[in-house]
Amino acid sequence: MNTTKTVRLAQCTPPCPFCPTPTKVGVHSRADQRYRCHQCKKTFTQTYGTPLYGLKTDFDVVFIILTLLIFGCPIPAVVAAFKVDERTLADWIDKAGEHAQRVQKHLVCQGNLELGQVQADELWCRSRRGVLWRATAMSVSARLLIWGKVASGRPEALMDAVVLQVHRATRLQSPILWATDGFSTWKGCILHHFRSAVLTGRRGRPALVQWAELHIVQVIKRTYGERIERRLAWGDLFEALHLIETTQDKPGTINTAFVERLNATLRTWLPALIRRSRHAGSDQERLERHFFLVLVAYNFIRPHRSLRRRVDGRWIG
Repeated sequence: MNTTKTVRLAQCTPPCPFCPTPTKVGVHSRADQRYRCHQCKKTFTQTYGTPLYGLKTDFDVVFIILTLLIFGCPIPAVVAAFKVDERTLADWIDKAGEHAQRVQKHLVCQGNLELGQVQADELWCRSRRGVLWRATAMSVSARLLIWGKVASGRPEALMDAVVLQVHRATRLQSPILWATDGFSTWKGCILHHFRSAVLTGRRGRPALVQWAELHIVQVIKRTYGERIERRLAWGDLFEALHLIETTQDKPGTINTAFVERLNATLRTWLPALIRRSRHAGSDQERLERHFFLVLVAYNFIRPHRSLRRRVDGRWIG
């Protein structure tokens, strides 16, 4: 935290963001941290394409404020402590949230992950313009929060957007188990996206068939009698239980416990998600950008204690 903005930036020259291939880049201005590409003759700063681009505030202050906002500090407290305008904080959250969404899509949603068990759930929150719903999906074995979406109400498009991104992140025809609540829209969206074309050589559109290793289980919580119903909605029960044992490292039953714990963590980090909060979200778009900022921090910054491994008597993170 004691380093200045000029010292913290990398000493080596960054690649040109405008040229597709690596080219020779020279220093255009050391005072402004500006570089010049010898191929396209364009100048650029090292912060180009990042949330820090164009900011006049010192980067140390921006890092500290964004860290506080990620881990649940209310905006009025940040305004009182750092004397920063609320509109400035909103602009920083928008820039960082959009960048975090691109980072998540680039690193996760590339179709090369074997997710194993995926748990999905919806969560409601208050905003200044009414009640909003947020749908999320996570991988149990890696504690990876794959995607989330915020919308007013619980339309089919809300779940469809989440399932689509999970499908883009999953390796084709890999074994996958979906665990959801009793909301029937989840099952329809999953069966719609997790299917492949069967080529027969005939003319016309090929038939779409669900993946052979696709399984869907549901946990239905009854409001009377404290009764919980666990049922298989699609696939094979034996294979589903095997995936549960593989992803949780121990035998278990059909559950959505991991996504419920994730919801509790998100309620701690996002004040707008707290059930009885005076810091309601301003609108849907800004809440979604703030959510993606928290999502990337949850996936790539914060260490997960439950993923430790004991090697030679020592715990390794």
